[in-house]
Amino acid sequence: MAENQSSHSKFTSTYFNKDATLKLARAADVLSWLILAAYILEWGYTQWQSVYNSMLGGYPIDINYLFFSLPRLLQGIMLLVILQAVAKVLLILMDIEDNTRRSARR
Repeated sequence: MAENQSSHSKFTSTYFNKDATLKLARAADVLSWLILAAYILEWGYTQWQSVYNSMLGGYPIDINYLFFSLPRLLQGIMLLVILQAVAKVLLILMDIEDNTRRSARR
């Protein structure tokens, strides 16, 4: 009888490896910021090239080019949002599983 009670109080069946899930969430968080930084650097470099080439060539800066290159920067922002959401959803799912485990112990 004591064996049966101890097996019910110890709820070890989980659907994930907690450490691996935390590492994956952290990696998604860091990767999202690195990707955004790369997109910002790439966008800034293309803007610098446009300004520099216009100064060398003697023609005015094309404002349309500056505005039409914004979608590339917005891609980086969207990737940041998506990867941040993935990281947060992983943490939320871990909390849900942990709360379910605690309620099953009671």
